[in-house]
Amino acid sequence: MEIQIQRENNTDTFKPVFGQRAEELYSRFNKLSPEELETSRRETVSILSDCVNPKADKPQSVTNLVVGYVQSGKTMSFTALSALASDNGYRIIIYFAGNKNNLLDQTTKRLDKDLINEGKNSKWYKIHSNPSKNDLNRIANELQMSTNPTILITVLKQHLHIKELTDIFNSSKMKDVLRNSGVMIIDDEADQASLNGYAYKNSKSEDWEEDEYTTTYRRIMELRSVLPNHSYIQYTATPQGPLLISIMDLLSPKHHTVLTPGKAYTGGKTFFKENPGLVIEIPQNETYNSKRNDLTEPPETLKTALKLHILAVAIVVYNKKTENFLSMMIHADKEQDASEKFYTWVSSIVDSWIDTFNLDKDDIAFARLISDFEKVYPEAIREYKKNGEEYPSFSEIESFIPDIIKDTNIELIISRNKKQGENREIAWKNYSSHILVGADMLNRGFTVENLATTYMPRYTIGKSNADTIQQRCRFFGYKQKYLWSCRVFLPLDVQIEYKEYVECEEEMRNWLKENKSLENVEHLLLTSPSFNQTRKNILTKDVVTNKLKGWRKMNAFQMNTIKDNKRIVNNLFEKHEKDFSDCMDYGTPDRNHRYLKLEMNEAIRFLSEFKFQNMPDAARKQATVRYLKYLAKEKSLDFVYIIQMAYEGEPRKRAFDTETEKINTELFSGRSPNGKDVYPGDKEIKFGDSISIQIHNIELDCDSRKWNGKTAYTMAIYYPDDFAVNYVG
Repeated sequence: MEIQIQRENNTDTFKPVFGQRAEELYSRFNKLSPEELETSRRETVSILSDCVNPKADKPQSVTNLVVGYVQSGKTMSFTALSALASDNGYRIIIYFAGNKNNLLDQTTKRLDKDLINEGKNSKWYKIHSNPSKNDLNRIANELQMSTNPTILITVLKQHLHIKELTDIFNSSKMKDVLRNSGVMIIDDEADQASLNGYAYKNSKSEDWEEDEYTTTYRRIMELRSVLPNHSYIQYTATPQGPLLISIMDLLSPKHHTVLTPGKAYTGGKTFFKENPGLVIEIPQNETYNSKRNDLTEPPETLKTALKLHILAVAIVVYNKKTENFLSMMIHADKEQDASEKFYTWVSSIVDSWIDTFNLDKDDIAFARLISDFEKVYPEAIREYKKNGEEYPSFSEIESFIPDIIKDTNIELIISRNKKQGENREIAWKNYSSHILVGADMLNRGFTVENLATTYMPRYTIGKSNADTIQQRCRFFGYKQKYLWSCRVFLPLDVQIEYKEYVECEEEMRNWLKENKSLENVEHLLLTSPSFNQTRKNILTKDVVTNKLKGWRKMNAFQMNTIKDNKRIVNNLFEKHEKDFSDCMDYGTPDRNHRYLKLEMNEAIRFLSEFKFQNMPDAARKQATVRYLKYLAKEKSLDFVYIIQMAYEGEPRKRAFDTETEKINTELFSGRSPNGKDVYPGDKEIKFGDSISIQIHNIELDCDSRKWNGKTAYTMAIYYPDDFAVNYVG
């Protein structure tokens, strides 16, 4: 099938306004403060403003991105967007609701609850889940009703279901209706399954006609090709994939909005930066890997985690009564056998506790088990005590423990067992305590309600993908009311990965907030050397990792940059002539240098203005500018070292290649004796407490009359180990 989508265009001014349906929905958002309501309204308008005008006369399409935190309220955002879109002329809204039935069901029920509101708004909205061609007439009839209802369609992100939807919209009956009906596609968890898994392979071929596409990606393109006027909105908490795919890809976003979480939100910063005491280490011998460390008996930290969960329920549900139930999640490994193993262990432990608590209270086994819980209690109240919060004594909650254990619902959530897998509904309100065991079914998009205790002994042998490990954080969310009873059990290596990811995530969000449009900015993401940003197959071979570590020598010898760079550097030197300090005296002008502590904002301006014409150095410069902004804001770093090399001497002569416009000898002068002292070499002229930028004045030596004898400034940048990072883009 030939796929044709109109070139993205949003020339018609589109200024959405709040109408009856959006106002009615917001009137029921009673858990939000006035400030949070106003923020949500503003961001919802911002998202819709970047969409195409649904009433435009000519075909239009656009792809945009909405970025939230994991478990931060993205569903509420696209529900509000749906109501506002309905007010402003969108007649059809399609939701790609994940690739598992439990996620489809979760999204469908949420839309039904929030928008249709127990049937009260049924004349304004009609909802269909995974429609087939048999539903064609019904949808077409609803579109022609006098009340102009908005058609809500939830569909699995799976190629067969998307094809069914394409066939519906490609029918002659629907084509007539679509001419006057704006369509919105909301791709929930847009970085998963939607993107083309053959992008890397295709990028290595020069013949685009032989490009391959993963089936789901192709079906999405086919669906978009039959929708004359539509907006494609990508929702995700891990936007690395959409941001790093080729900007020529039709799923590469044009505009974006960064969602602001509510005040009660607890995410990566909460657990790994502000309150690291909520995270408990799983020792290496208790970590789980089906091939490297296939445990044969329940680890001690699992037993401790189970006890802490029961004690959390006793404190929060029974004593403080701030929640009606709490949950625990156990995620051991992607293999379903591992989930079954841990489920068996947990069930056996809980059953044994129940047997013990069915004994007489004077029985020694009863007393010993109560004593075991009491020994763990100092850990259960540690964060309450540390943060000055009230907490009960053990004697006040002791009597609750047997009933809580007997009222614990244990669920195995795996796709292998349909009864307890994809189609299993959790009776959250029927129990005071829940324990869910699973892996992929409890990953991305799934909400474990009132999750307090997480046990995740899983570790990865190779490099992890940042977006994948982040999506496992079901323990993020709105947990402020019971935060001090939350505990997350993780191996040390995983904790380090998450701490590094938090730094990368915050830098990325700051960058996105600074740039409203993604069209004219470099798509660079801060990353740690210990993990990849996303899976390689969706990216092209042109994706480059800039390693900001150690020395990076730059090449600024392009003819049309030399004059401007001289002016920029000389202005800096003249302005700060009195602010320089000499480095160590090595006896000759060629080896004597001076340095300046340049205030961060001025350093950023200087580096931004300095020009590089070659792509690797231009990208590295841009990455460095981004990184300096991040260090200034998040790390309070307020200066950069500028080092003027050989400032008293003549420009250093270096052999020059006129074809490549690069010097073909070493930029740095090496180590050599000089009288009493040994010159350590240019590489040692640096500092360890901030980034150092050496400015080199070079005389070009070659046979060309045009180039020979010309002088130019270039630079070398040193990133100390404490500041070493990567940028990928």
